[in-house]
Amino acid sequence: MRHPQISAAIALILLPAALPAQSWDEMKYVVALMAEAQALSFARGVEVCGFIGYDRDGRLAHSGPDPGEYAGCLIDWPDDITVTASYHTHGLYDPDYVAEMPSDQDMLSDQSLAVNGWVATPGGRLWYVDSARMETRQACARYCLATAPGYSKLGEGLVAKYYSFDALVARLDQ
Repeated sequence: MRHPQISAAIALILLPAALPAQSWDEMKYVVALMAEAQALSFARGVEVCGFIGYDRDGRLAHSGPDPGEYAGCLIDWPDDITVTASYHTHGLYDPDYVAEMPSDQDMLSDQSLAVNGWVATPGGRLWYVDSARMETRQACARYCLATAPGYSKLGEGLVAKYYSFDALVARLDQ
């Protein structure tokens, strides 16, 4: 039996070298938030979304998590936080849906909003999207977060730890 909290804690020890733009506090905050979002996502069978930022006192804060649809979310821009990133889950495992990495649309949406992004996958991966550089990297690997019921790593193919936007589009087209 996997223990997502232990896996997340181990992954967090290695993160400062992998994601120097993220503070330790932000990583702990995002992992806890995404664990909550992942549970809601699996329970409802939909993507779950929100925004992350800072409240008026300079503390990390978030909107949601708000349930969306099977493959997407539409959420309102919060007015009570200064938004720095979006976040969302990729919902339940579906062998016919490429969900173990952010999509090109995920990256383009973040870029259009001028925010970064966080994406949790059915396999328990957590991705960070740098929309200024248009690149994405795994903040923590498979099983870092809870995995979706019925998840199978057999159908996902090779999942790299990093993708530029162009490399991601090429991978998604395979």
